[in-house]
Amino acid sequence: MHLLKAIFAGVGAGLLGILTSWLVTGVIFHPYQRQSPDTFRGTEGPREYALASGATLIAALIVALFFALTGGVPSIAGSSWLANGAIFGVFCWATVGAPVLLSMGVFVNFHRGVVMGLLLDWLLVSVLAAVASAWAVLG
Repeated sequence: MHLLKAIFAGVGAGLLGILTSWLVTGVIFHPYQRQSPDTFRGTEGPREYALASGATLIAALIVALFFALTGGVPSIAGSSWLANGAIFGVFCWATVGAPVLLSMGVFVNFHRGVVMGLLLDWLLVSVLAAVASAWAVLG
């Protein structure tokens, strides 16, 4: 039953994450893409947006399921489901998302604003997914 709740939480968080990704990467930090024009593809369209949205949805679902399978980090967060989910989300981001984006930023000619935007974007997706799963499983 916990896994089913986590799946619904992950899908919900993924859909919300798509909206926050649009706001953070697509609106707030998007102007920085023009600062490194040779790095990005010439066209953006429905195919690219669908693929990026799918990646966000899958990532949120995986974080939510991982939370449900492990129970989060109660030894650090105590009994608060909100703190447990938020800390777990930050740990997931710090374990995978941040290192990948930072190493990519070192080797790929991205403007720092693009890297900062993607870091914030994926931090929000990870925390949203973990908090949603914590609420569904523990709340």
